[in-house]
Amino acid sequence: MFQLLGAASASGYIITALFLLVALGRFARHILDRLTARLPKRSALKHYTTAVVSLVYFCLLVIRMCFIATVIIDSAIQGDHVEVSGDPERQF
Repeated sequence: MFQLLGAASASGYIITALFLLVALGRFARHILDRLTARLPKRSALKHYTTAVVSLVYFCLLVIRMCFIATVIIDSAIQGDHVEVSGDPERQF
């Protein structure tokens, strides 16, 4: 029982930290967008900065989504008896 509560608490802390990281990433993206707005429209620095920041922000979103999906699937499988068989209707 205590292990289950500890695991739930740890996953809650991790999810909260991931939400904070995404918020910080969004804030950094906003600041860099304002800074690169001063650069010329066809500047390579502006292009690459925007691309890198967008990629990092997208990766943060994907990591958060994958962790939340893992927690949901893990908690759903942990409670039920899972039987793997050849019949697709009896697997879950």
